[in-house]
Amino acid sequence: MDEPTFDFMKLWTQGDQESEFKMKTVLLDGLDAVVQAESEVLSRITVDRPATAPVVRWVEEWGYPSTITAQFTGGTLAFTGHLFGKPVSPETVRQVIREGTILESPSRGCQVKVSSVGDLSATVTAYGNISLQDDPEPVPWDIIAEVWSDYRDASGPRSLDSTFREVGTQIFAETFEIPKTRKNTQYEIVPFEVEHQIVALLGKLRRQLAYSVLRSRPFHDGCEFVWGNKTEEPTMCGLCTWPVITQQELPNPGVFVNKAGQALTKADLDNLVLRLWLDEHANYQKGDWRIVCHPTTHRFIHHFDISSRRIERKDNGIGFHVDEFHSKVGKTFPILSERFMRPGVLIVVNFDTFTYGYYANDSPERRELPTQGRYQRWIISFQTYGVVARNPRANIGMIYGLPTD
Repeated sequence: MDEPTFDFMKLWTQGDQESEFKMKTVLLDGLDAVVQAESEVLSRITVDRPATAPVVRWVEEWGYPSTITAQFTGGTLAFTGHLFGKPVSPETVRQVIREGTILESPSRGCQVKVSSVGDLSATVTAYGNISLQDDPEPVPWDIIAEVWSDYRDASGPRSLDSTFREVGTQIFAETFEIPKTRKNTQYEIVPFEVEHQIVALLGKLRRQLAYSVLRSRPFHDGCEFVWGNKTEEPTMCGLCTWPVITQQELPNPGVFVNKAGQALTKADLDNLVLRLWLDEHANYQKGDWRIVCHPTTHRFIHHFDISSRRIERKDNGIGFHVDEFHSKVGKTFPILSERFMRPGVLIVVNFDTFTYGYYANDSPERRELPTQGRYQRWIISFQTYGVVARNPRANIGMIYGLPTD
């Protein structure tokens, strides 16, 4: 019997306080370390501090927009669309537009100055020696600046409304039992049966944790997601569920793209990166940005521009491999091929804004259950929360509906 096996089983079977502490440390660190070692994606999601509530809740704000949708007709701008994640209203208009605001139409390059603001409209005049034409339909207008002078009094102070986001927890548990005869018998391939059973179960738990961190969806009651102890069997929120949640709040087909079975193209990736930057204000100069996809999806990326690549002959190498995508906005994205990822889905994600962790006082542990016969029964369990997402709209975009084979 080698020393590591002896030490592991000694910790497993003893029940003193020191052994319990070491066993929890071995299970917790081993579980995270092996999960992250087996997955490039999981290794980039930080394991955060323990949670002490049925849900993990944090404050989030919609930032001030840089554009507003409006239609110019005869000296008046009529506002439509959404502001701060809600349909435009007199209150949200006043948070963005006031007397003296300069707006510009990107499509025509013309600028206007707001002279007065109504409920869902503003009276404007041409600004900067330009002529104005009526809009046939609502179009985006960039919010340039506000005209101030030394003697202008401040009016209409602004403030952002705070909202809450939350994620629940999920329990992972496995049991195993072993009869005395089998425990005390050595086989050629499996000399230590108890350890063999434990390792197999830990491997199963590692796989379940990896799938859950990436793909788990909370319980949905038909109207909304239900978090924490509001449901008998809570499930955590996975990384790939966040685009679903944000798009239910305010759809943006530019960053939540349905390919409906069509193959992935370079234009798809370029458009996703661009819309995430322009529409959701993603900051590509900060964070750990990656493209993540299933290996079946990665195969399509390997074939991008294959007809125009230069081939260098080597006696011991054949084929193409693509591990970076150079987008047209000037940002290079490393590509992670992840076997735990949902097939047919690709995400562009900033890993620095996503975390998960363990429920307080509920890190991985094991306990022997009493029995009446000649066998032993054990349970391994732990509870996690997550995935916590900081400003998910600006930090993850998705293409789904891709071919899965």
